[in-house]
Amino acid sequence: MRIPYAAAACAGAAVLASLTGCTVPVAGGTGITVAEDGQPVGVLMVCHHHIDAAILYTRGSGDESEDVGSWRRTEPATGYVTWPLHTGGEGWSVDRAMPTALERQRTYVLYGATEDDSWSTADVSFTLADLAALTPGQVRYFAGDVRGADADGYATASIEEFRTDACEGD
Repeated sequence: MRIPYAAAACAGAAVLASLTGCTVPVAGGTGITVAEDGQPVGVLMVCHHHIDAAILYTRGSGDESEDVGSWRRTEPATGYVTWPLHTGGEGWSVDRAMPTALERQRTYVLYGATEDDSWSTADVSFTLADLAALTPGQVRYFAGDVRGADADGYATASIEEFRTDACEGD
């Protein structure tokens, strides 16, 4: 049986990537906040290069995940940008509309990316309870082991602190 060249090349690339531990370099951080009406708002701090898309997925048991929302920029994002997750706007268009009601027992993960997979932003995971605990002007984001981070490395802080922490070390 003969394997088509494209299938063999893809299989070889997958094996090579798993052996080398290939990852997309990080160009900044991702956060989540809420608008005055409590609706979720995506937050990116792009420290270098650019980001032109964002993806929201749910984390399941094991390695399972399901994409539930995606957005694209008309102009690549640099610096600090925000957008309402339900409607897009502020330079973001909705490619895949996220569910209008998020599920209570699910964990959602949001991150920024580039179409060519050359850069991404550190992701943020959140639940409905995490969103409910936020007030406008507060951002939940991955902070590692810095001040105020929970056991999973997530912090809730002001927009200014998020902007500083997202680019620390870059």
